[in-house]
Amino acid sequence: MGLRSVRKRPVVALSALAAGVLLLVAACGGSSSGGTTQNTGPTSKCGAGNGQKATGTPIKLGAIVTKQPGTDFTPITGMAQAYFNCVNDNGGVNGRPIQYLVDQEQSDPQQVAADAADLIQNQKVLGLVGSTSLTDCQVNHAYYEQQGFYPVVAGVPKECFFTPNIAAVNMGPEYSTEGASQYVVSQGAKKVVVDGANVPDGLFQIQFAADYAKSRGIPATTHLDNVPITDANAIALKLTQEAGQDGAVVINFTPPEGTKIMQAAEQQGLINKVKAWGWSTPGNDASVAQAVGPAWNGKMGINAELNLTDAQGPDSNLYRNVQKQYASGIPLGSFSQMGFVAADIATKTLRNIPADQLTPQGVNAALKNVKNFKTDILCKPWYFGQAPYHVPNNTDRTVSPQNHVMVQKQGCFEIGALPNNNLAQIRQMEKSQNLNTA
Repeated sequence: MGLRSVRKRPVVALSALAAGVLLLVAACGGSSSGGTTQNTGPTSKCGAGNGQKATGTPIKLGAIVTKQPGTDFTPITGMAQAYFNCVNDNGGVNGRPIQYLVDQEQSDPQQVAADAADLIQNQKVLGLVGSTSLTDCQVNHAYYEQQGFYPVVAGVPKECFFTPNIAAVNMGPEYSTEGASQYVVSQGAKKVVVDGANVPDGLFQIQFAADYAKSRGIPATTHLDNVPITDANAIALKLTQEAGQDGAVVINFTPPEGTKIMQAAEQQGLINKVKAWGWSTPGNDASVAQAVGPAWNGKMGINAELNLTDAQGPDSNLYRNVQKQYASGIPLGSFSQMGFVAADIATKTLRNIPADQLTPQGVNAALKNVKNFKTDILCKPWYFGQAPYHVPNNTDRTVSPQNHVMVQKQGCFEIGALPNNNLAQIRQMEKSQNLNTA
């Protein structure tokens, strides 16, 4: 069977919020009926926003997350847990608390398959929310289809975006690295060198970046490096030398690993040895901006699938307040934003379901029917939809470090449609099903 995961048993509810904290997080957010979940209005809240601790039989939701050397996605599920804790302190789902069961895995297919079966068959979760794994979608997507589950994930491998029963709040490294490639090409790069983590599906994660450059007549090469990175100096030198003065470097690593490369490039005076730098979404993290010096000001174009973490808006404000109150150890960044958005979608969907339909069948049918979910954290409304593949988040920004904070460098733009990335068909489907109207 392989090594079984260690499940972090969540606290169903924390102590009730003090009145002052409630003022920070409680306000009005809405949802509409008829299978459309929305987050509208000038302010947002956790659950009912009433400061009343939820009681009764817990509503079980589950997730599978990768945590291993060089790859740690637990900030995503950690922030989802924080959001659910806030919900449970504010009335829960019509008075019932959410219990969040998270299985950590280490890219062992047998372990990942056992995790999914355990959550669905033994733990009796009603839905899967916030899973972020290097292998879950690949290993378990057929099982989810068989069981009638429609996971709302933060996707990584191809199957999170190329199968019918999974939809992600992010666009994944494949499309995000392409977005970073779009940025460096827009800066006039004459060659693009792409480097990513040597993990399962690692080459596919960076392939669209190379494909985009080539579609514009620009040569591109790809590399994979083992993580955790042990010799960032050598990697930074290799990439900049290969790109050359008129070329660009695009990287696809988690925040700690990509930061190593940026720091190494700065220490060796390599930042200006290439025309442009790009990074996929994980780079949009407060820890990155704080870790690099002003030599990087405006020099790294990070593809941000979600908004700036200090953006002003009802959901962004609530995100920061929940992080401060319930998850202060988790950095503000794209990973924690993904967990927040996934939990927000799930909670508002659950609150819209009649009590007698809070079953696996009822919950997954409702998740599948989510459309036009509006949040200021994403460029466009999110949806699940009915299609053979799902990339509902396919429009995003470019941000850059500037004096230890992230600032927006480019406004929302569409990730380029390529012959092999399904985006042309997806956007046609969005229009025909009216899934993400602004």
